[in-house]
Amino acid sequence: GADRVAPYHDLLDLGGFYLRGGYTGLGEVITHPFPDGPLDLALIPYLDPQAGPDELLALERDGEAGEPVDDGDLEHTLAARRRATHQSVLGIAARRARSRCRSPRSLAVAHAFVIGGSSSESERQLEVGGTGAVDASLFEGFDYTALGHLHRPQRIGDRLHYSGTPLAYSFSEDHDKSVILLEMSPDGATSLERIPVPVGRRVTTITGELETLLAPRSHPDAVDRFVRAIVTDRGTVLDAKARLEAVYPWVVEVRLRPASSDEIVQGPTVSSTELSPLDATVQFWSAVEGSEPDIALTEILTEAVEAATTGVER
Repeated sequence: GADRVAPYHDLLDLGGFYLRGGYTGLGEVITHPFPDGPLDLALIPYLDPQAGPDELLALERDGEAGEPVDDGDLEHTLAARRRATHQSVLGIAARRARSRCRSPRSLAVAHAFVIGGSSSESERQLEVGGTGAVDASLFEGFDYTALGHLHRPQRIGDRLHYSGTPLAYSFSEDHDKSVILLEMSPDGATSLERIPVPVGRRVTTITGELETLLAPRSHPDAVDRFVRAIVTDRGTVLDAKARLEAVYPWVVEVRLRPASSDEIVQGPTVSSTELSPLDATVQFWSAVEGSEPDIALTEILTEAVEAATTGVER
């Protein structure tokens, strides 16, 4: 959403809040005068490779930072757009920023999925198939790079870190939240301190049969958390959420997952068109319920299939 992020940057700059988006001012560096010396701040926002201007994408893939090349060749431009990736456009931005750094120390702020990072369920997929990932080497030359995009706090390199989000946005984010306090000496040497951020309600996932989950003191840590409950009963479960709420007031998601429903018995591949309606029904029941129907239930399914196929009920 660069068009929503970037328009008011001039106004925000006056308050010391630097917000950038898209390709406007690509590779921008802001120099801050501090009592112990200047600091170069390189701003590298999320860059959609397909939204880049033609003259930028026409740069040589391995070229150094420089002015855009536009030779007016349509085929060259189309080929450059086809091969554009997050790696290539971010590389151009990083090279430009490095070439503009003049102070003894520099700090880069970037939005990217750097190879080696661990994702959660809640990040937006930058691109399908891993083409949205970039190399950590793109940020070499900066004294420190503060990364955004991944929600889990993590270290990619000595001077390359994700602070992570201060709040959990999915049940996969059951880790501790924190921010990084960075101290940088006049020559660019850095020291880091990770500070816990105990804000918001934590999340947790509990798994088991309903009666086990409802047992007193079954999951005492979950009582005060947002809960995702995975119920593994093989039989029919009624009013699961209402019953769980009596024990876990903050249960927000209930999934019915019979214990053996994930176990697929491999056998000869049979096309669905080769199965009789009854066989297809029995297979479907077994896959959903996690067990084959007993004799009484098979008779009920047989009657239902006959009624559906012949229009005649017993």
